[in-house]
Amino acid sequence: MHNHAFQPTYLPPLRAVKSAAEGERYAPMKASITIDAKSGNVSLGGLLITTYSMTSELSESFSIEPERPVLVLGKSIPCQFAVVQVVDGSQPVRIALRFENGVLVSCFFTFPSAAPDEERRACSQWLTDQLGFSDSLARFPWGSAGVATDRSGSSHVFMHNQNNSWAR
Repeated sequence: MHNHAFQPTYLPPLRAVKSAAEGERYAPMKASITIDAKSGNVSLGGLLITTYSMTSELSESFSIEPERPVLVLGKSIPCQFAVVQVVDGSQPVRIALRFENGVLVSCFFTFPSAAPDEERRACSQWLTDQLGFSDSLARFPWGSAGVATDRSGSSHVFMHNQNNSWAR
């Protein structure tokens, strides 16, 4: 379990697509993921995700969820998620971008191919590869990042930017 003061966020399920040849499956986007440790920007193939990114600027690979209330530290906050499944090299990565009032506040990364007992290790290793640390929480000039465990026991990497007032 994580020790920081944030409550883990519910991550919405990916939208499945139908293919006559393959039945129901997820449509992953092939792209390299890079996090800039100095700015917190996420490079996703040719797409740059910044604190100024909006859902209207995302590629068609993203599933844009309708706005809904999410409980954050006991308070109901209207949130909207944009979710994409990416294959980075050979590793599947699920990315959920969280918007509050149309503003990007957080990015979440999960690793669908990791065994349940290996999720936390996979998250820590990926975070080390991206930002050079694997602790539960690190603060940066652009926000914070770390590995957390949600209410169901699943682990994920989180990045909260400066637009996220409750996570500063």
